[in-house]
Parts: sequence; C-alpha cells; structure tokens
Amino acid sequence: MDLSRLAELSLRIGSRSPRGFVAYLRALPSSVSERFRQAAFSRTLHRVAKCSPFYKEKFARYGISIEKIKSPEDLGSFYTEAEELRQAPESFLCDRPEVAIESSGTTGHVARVFLSHREMDYSARQGIILKAAYGIAADDRIVSTFDYGFCLDGQIAQRTLPHWKVFAMCVGRADPIDIYRRLAMYRFNIVMSGAPWLSRFTEVAEAEGRPYPLKLLVGGGGGGITDRARAKIETFWEAPLCMTYGLTEAGTLLGFECLRRDGYHLNEFDFYVEILNPDNEGYGEVAITTVHRSVMPLIRYRTRDVARLIPERCPCGLPFRRLSPLRGRLDEIVASVWGNVHPDFFEKILGAVPDIDDDWQVALREKDGKQTFQFRLEVQDGESQHEKIKAQVLALIKREHRLAWQAYEQGLADVEFVFPSKGTLRKGRKLLRLVDERRLANGK
Repeated sequence: MDLSRLAELSLRIGSRSPRGFVAYLRALPSSVSERFRQAAFSRTLHRVAKCSPFYKEKFARYGISIEKIKSPEDLGSFYTEAEELRQAPESFLCDRPEVAIESSGTTGHVARVFLSHREMDYSARQGIILKAAYGIAADDRIVSTFDYGFCLDGQIAQRTLPHWKVFAMCVGRADPIDIYRRLAMYRFNIVMSGAPWLSRFTEVAEAEGRPYPLKLLVGGGGGGITDRARAKIETFWEAPLCMTYGLTEAGTLLGFECLRRDGYHLNEFDFYVEILNPDNEGYGEVAITTVHRSVMPLIRYRTRDVARLIPERCPCGLPFRRLSPLRGRLDEIVASVWGNVHPDFFEKILGAVPDIDDDWQVALREKDGKQTFQFRLEVQDGESQHEKIKAQVLALIKREHRLAWQAYEQGLADVEFVFPSKGTLRKGRKLLRLVDERRLANGK
C-alpha cells in the first residue's frame, strides 16, 4: 500500500466515524506514515525528472542523480524558488491541468498553480480531519465567507463542507453586517472566514448586540492573527477561534490549529515540511515538498514564511508535527486583508500624487483588532495640502485596488495619514517602504 492509499483509507474511516478517525490517527505509528511518505517522494522525484521541463533541466544543472535521493534533505542546496515558479509555471507541469489558482507574489506578480479536479477533491475530503478535531456534529450550521476569485480559500471551503454532512452556506466575501443579520434566521453557530473579516464581524455584533454565543470560529488567510485580536473575538463570542495555515503553492491547507490553539498541525500525509537555516530558537524559512501532486509537483519550494517546528507532541493526541505561528517573511511583503501587499503596491498609488516627496513609508498596524494602514508621507507644500492628498490617495486605492477598497468600505481595514517633517523618515541610505508593526500589539 502506498501513502496515497493509506490517506484514502484514512479518509474513508473519517467519513464514517470522525471520532474513530482521530483514534485511528493517534494509534498510527509515525514510522508507518514516514515509510509511505518516503516511497511517495521517490515516485514524485521520478515523475518530475521525466515529465517536468523545469526539473529535468535543473536536476541536470545541479548534477543530481535521483536514484541516490531518499529524502528532500539529500538534495543539499537544491531548492525551488518563488521567482522560478512565477516566471514559467507551465514548465513545472507533469500532467494536463484542469484548475488554476492564483496569488500575488513578493514582487507583485501573480503566482499560478495548476491542479486537477481529482487533486482538489482529494484535498476537500481531507477536511474531514477538521470535522473530527473540532467535534462538528450533524446539527451544527456553518457559514463561510472565504473569498472566491482566483484564490484558494473559497474554492476549498465550497468543496469541503459537503463532506461534513451539515447545513452549510458558502457565500463568498459578504459584508459582515449582512451575515450578522442572518445569524438568527439560519441559526449559524460556526463561522469561517479570514481573520480581518472575523474581527470586523465581531465589531458589528458588539455594536448591535450578540444574538447568542457561537460554537466555533475558523480563520484562514495569510498573516495569522495577533494575540489581542484573537482574545477579543473569543471573549465576545465565548467560542474558540482556530486558525488554518495554507498557501496557494501548496494547493491546500498545510496545517490547522486544534482546539488547544498551540501551533498548526501539519499535513504530513501530503507534504515534507522543512525549516531552512534555523536560528538558535529554531526559526527559519519554511520549505515544502509535495508527495501526491501529479499535475504540478513542487520539490523543496521556498515559501519565504518564517516559523519553527514545535518538538513536543500536542496533548490533543494528534500525531502530526506542529508548526509555530508565522514570525514573518523573508522578503519585503506583508500578508494582510488587502492581500499580499508590497512596496510596488503602494508605489503605484503614491507615485501618482504629485505633492508627495520621494520619501514615504506605509506601516501596517493593529488598532482594536483592526488592520490599519498608516501612510507616512513627506509632502512638498506643508500642511495646506494634507486634506487634498488624503482624498487623492483614497481615490487611487478605489481605482487601482478594488478588493482593497472593498475591505475598506466594509470596515475590515482602516487607513490613516501621518505627515512627518521632511527628512525624518530616512534614517540611513535605505528607507524601508513597508513595515509590519502588528507584532508591537503583542509586545513582541
């Protein structure tokens, strides 16, 4: 039996009995899953060496003999870079693509990942482990406002929830006010969405009055959530908020928090997860290797996310290793409710405002659980131009970044302006255009 069959067997057990599924996973020896994962990795290496133009050329350039490779670590300095995937995604293909998902990359260029419907459906059925871990019951009622578009979250939720056999609605990126008004009508007791949306949803309920406590909130999207924002949401709803960790290039969830909410349990049926160049605390770059993907496998893909592995086994009993919350990213990009923002994102806005000097900075902060983009602008003509500049910047956000403006209108994010004196932003030769100051809210 190979690992894919073991995973399929696990999913069949889970669909019949979620509690039995958790017991089965707890009893599964780690050596068994590791042996099957190694075999699946070997098959993946042979597949990409035969079918992928990118990997055929790069293996040859690095002088790699795949017959000698038993694990990703054996590849030494060989990695797949995000820039390589963005530049020529079709060169990674090993089979006919049927589905594409997209995400912006560190330079603002779109990263495209191709999958088959079979692979998407397999990932959706894996969601049974979330049902088991969270104790989802037949009488629970779920609403998901994960976004659709070309991204992953909404598509996975839409395919996953039917396997849970509960009342569920996937409505896309609806306004939090609209969902609040329907809570009692549909008796939703589980809400799934991105962390900024959940924060705004909680603000709405605080203002209008909580109709009843929820059983569970499930959060996703890049960047995780601060401790203060989580505490505010959980205290108000009297329910746990469990976060998930995924990225477009993975094509599915890489991990999820159990009800203890102490790190992401990794999907080790389908991925090798490595921490590259860890520091003395164990933090380093997360790299992933797929072992089941047939359309577009990835070998040692560098995610640019920084985290560490948690060595202790979780008291919940699940056998998967855990990944810490993300500490940040290696490149100058910030995962936010506006998507993956980067200096060029703001350059296209601020470069069109003639009264702003060349020195400017944008800081992503958190205020009362809401992501706030603080524009720090050195201007040419002083205070008299401030209100005009504010209006111009907001108009350009509306024109150039539709989803960012939608999040602003819905109250998921805020914008504020600071006008420092000329020459005060630049502390040295390099001015950081984009800084993430959300960690300051946690005292980190």
